[in-house]
Amino acid sequence: MADYNQGDRSAGALFKVSERKSDKHPSMTGELTLTKALLKELIEEAKVGNPIKLSISAWNNTARSGLQYIALTAKKWVPPKELNDEAPF
Repeated sequence: MADYNQGDRSAGALFKVSERKSDKHPSMTGELTLTKALLKELIEEAKVGNPIKLSISAWNNTARSGLQYIALTAKKWVPPKELNDEAPF
């Protein structure tokens, strides 16, 4: 299996389920490992009553064994900056 946990990056992977028992079963399963730093940030948000929201990025990858999977990274979600209607020039 590929080493998708590089350094202090919150990362994981999803793998295709080869034998689904029904259409209600997931087509992919996997894991996501959170760093201590990210977990501390999320705990602080929870302490003040804010909802916990993550930004997830994904890449299609192939392991050395040929197994295809989706690599994931996660970080605390930051809302996009709102556009200012007044142009600075």
